[in-house]
Amino acid sequence: MSSLSPPVHTVESLEKCFKIASTWIDSLRVAFEKEDADAFADCFEPQGWFRDLMTFSWDFKSLRGHEEIKKYFANSMRDVKISDLKLEESSTEGRPHLNHLGQTPMVETALWFETPKAKGRGYVLIPPVEGDVKPRAFALLLMVNDWKGHEELGFELGIYDGHNLSWEEVQAQRHHEIESNPDALIIGGGQTGLNIAARFRQTNIKAIVIEKNARVGDNWRHRYPSLKLHTPRKHHTLLYQPYPTNWPEFTPKEKMAGWLEQYAVNQDLVVWLNSTIEPTPTYDLTTKKWTVVVNRNGERQTMHISHLVMAGGFFGDPNIPKFEGQDEFKGEILHSNTFPGGDVFKGKRVIVIGAANSSADICQDLSLRGAASVTMVQRSASGMVSNKFNAIQFGAVYPEWRSLEYSDLAASTLPVNGLRELMKGMQPFAKEFDKEIFEGLAKGGFRTFTNHDGSGQLLMVYERGGGYYVDFGFWKLIANGAVKVVHENVKKLTATSVTFDDGSEMEADAIVLATGWLPVREKYRETFGNEVIDQTTELWGVHEGEIRMGFKPSGHPGLWYAVGGFEFSRFYSKQLALFIKAQELGYYP
Repeated sequence: MSSLSPPVHTVESLEKCFKIASTWIDSLRVAFEKEDADAFADCFEPQGWFRDLMTFSWDFKSLRGHEEIKKYFANSMRDVKISDLKLEESSTEGRPHLNHLGQTPMVETALWFETPKAKGRGYVLIPPVEGDVKPRAFALLLMVNDWKGHEELGFELGIYDGHNLSWEEVQAQRHHEIESNPDALIIGGGQTGLNIAARFRQTNIKAIVIEKNARVGDNWRHRYPSLKLHTPRKHHTLLYQPYPTNWPEFTPKEKMAGWLEQYAVNQDLVVWLNSTIEPTPTYDLTTKKWTVVVNRNGERQTMHISHLVMAGGFFGDPNIPKFEGQDEFKGEILHSNTFPGGDVFKGKRVIVIGAANSSADICQDLSLRGAASVTMVQRSASGMVSNKFNAIQFGAVYPEWRSLEYSDLAASTLPVNGLRELMKGMQPFAKEFDKEIFEGLAKGGFRTFTNHDGSGQLLMVYERGGGYYVDFGFWKLIANGAVKVVHENVKKLTATSVTFDDGSEMEADAIVLATGWLPVREKYRETFGNEVIDQTTELWGVHEGEIRMGFKPSGHPGLWYAVGGFEFSRFYSKQLALFIKAQELGYYP
């Protein structure tokens, strides 16, 4: 099935899907009405998955199997009081239809529900059944979508004060109100910070984005020239604002930089450029406010803020290893984050340390732009996925024809450990699909692996945030020997060479350190100090079936974390806004 056009469903197929979904939701409704934990668990397959975002607890939870699900529901069902449970009917994208999870057919549908305080949404995957067999969910997502009376604003008419005020006057007044009395500072004006700011604007949370660079988008402009997004455009779309239909599938970094810059303008966001917060903000438990000093273009301003949202990027400082003898080395040593492009190294012998995304891109750029030799130091085996297979696996969940609202719901329904099992089953197909690439890499000595448990490259993203690369043709340079691979660690440097652990030596004019980044949470210690950061949760990796990406209470009041790709801030900014709004309303302590 193409991701460019919607699947064609017969009337008979849609009626069958509607019947299965209706029968299932009737069982779920009875379980809620009777507050029956056994009946609720019986709405799932024996090893089915249930994912809850703030419905039954002030947390994100993933559970599997009847016993876990039953226990979780029993502990909180009487406090929630779910009512008005119904299937999605208004949208053809969200109503019951047949789709596939990997190779397995599934009836999918969105749903709605209410609690005394909230309007909720959900999404369910149900294996098709025949006859009188009871349908049971393979995976169900339930989430708070809005607090009643505090729904998102949506679009406005664009006519102000009976057509007496211009847009410039309205915008100036709004910005003044935000800057005079903000509820939140969002630290970081990249895609994560901007997605959150756009969501906050729609939920009446007054926020200022604090961006250290001179322009929005500089976090992309200042990266190496050949950088591009490694997932299809639909996956890395920003909140509320799709790309033009002729936008590249894999967005180049310069286009992304420009898009972020105009996004901040078109979403009417308040962004302070050339700005940082100074060490060390203090939090008053009585007033529930931070006292923070903002350095705005050299001028210091003390502010009292309820919420600080740390959205300063996925990574902390560059990881820059030290080598014996590096002071004697006459060539250039630089980290990948300052790599200026391959043209600078034409005719030079370059060694690139590392074997993940940045390294592959940089080696490819160096080779194609005339470096005398390019050698990659691969210290351990790397995960690999081709850009074509990557487009297939993301296109299945984020097809061009489906709105992001429903794609994000569908993508968020299966917990990460359910995705792990799905991707294990996909690896034989992936290896066959990319067989030529794997063989070419092996021929050139590049080592690959499919994660510690055979779940492939995608789970490495969520577990490690590194150790893999997306192939856009790099394999050909490995296969034909244009890029050499060595597996020994660097032991020491001389004036003109690199010596490895096995005693071998290689002449070099430049060394590029594609050695990754330090954890961003450790970077935050410089701003807040150990006492504050030690109270907060770890960031990234998988813990208790959830990705540690933030967007929920961090462990320290008024301090919020937000990390991850476009899809995380686009979707989970909703939950972050709901947490903050719940505190304002007195729902959440």
